[in-house]
Amino acid sequence: MEREEQLEVPYHALREALINALCHRHWERYNLTISLAIYDDRIEIASPGTFPPQITPENIKEPHESYPHNLKVAEALYRMTYLENWGSGAKRIMDACQAQGVESPTWSSDGGFVTITFMRPYFASDTTKIDKEDKKATKEDKYRSTTDQVPLNYRPSTAQVQEMILSMSDDYMAMNEIMSNMGFKHRTSFRKNYFLPALEDGAIEPMYPEQPNHPKQKYRLTELAKEWIKDNSDHSKE
Repeated sequence: MEREEQLEVPYHALREALINALCHRHWERYNLTISLAIYDDRIEIASPGTFPPQITPENIKEPHESYPHNLKVAEALYRMTYLENWGSGAKRIMDACQAQGVESPTWSSDGGFVTITFMRPYFASDTTKIDKEDKKATKEDKYRSTTDQVPLNYRPSTAQVQEMILSMSDDYMAMNEIMSNMGFKHRTSFRKNYFLPALEDGAIEPMYPEQPNHPKQKYRLTELAKEWIKDNSDHSKE
């Protein structure tokens, strides 16, 4: 018997993303290359070029026709069976992520590159496990240790946190839902300027506090944030 290794981000999703990068990159920009970057919290594959006029970061997740920038490359990959049905790459990527229970990626276009971003699910290797009491807190973990210290007369620490609080409902929301409500497309900027400050403020709380990077993680407003909304609503009526 052989042990089957499973990547934290599905192999088939990464493979499909790289194939798509080859098909759609702008080869005339010979001084630029496709890049694969691995960060602590995400994996990014960036390809020189732009989306076709018919495709956006939002509708790419919906059924659509294929518009390969490099038809010859796409045909070669199709004949070699690296490509399956044309125009179904995004769906296969999302299906692979769903089958493994990880978050679907996001697409963005900025600075002459099209980027697909996979968030890395939470994991801990056997060689790095230590007692929870001694584990250095991440920014998400800090929520649990600071919530009790937030004063009762809570005020958002920044205008961005205030904006995020006012955009959320009382129900649990995935990060993508919060971003959509606020009109954000780029996760990195949103996390840095809105999400993490709100978490450290004690304005939001996770559904799975013991697993910050749970694939089905969602967040809701804390009672302190709700009270702040109520107080401000009462003051506006005076």
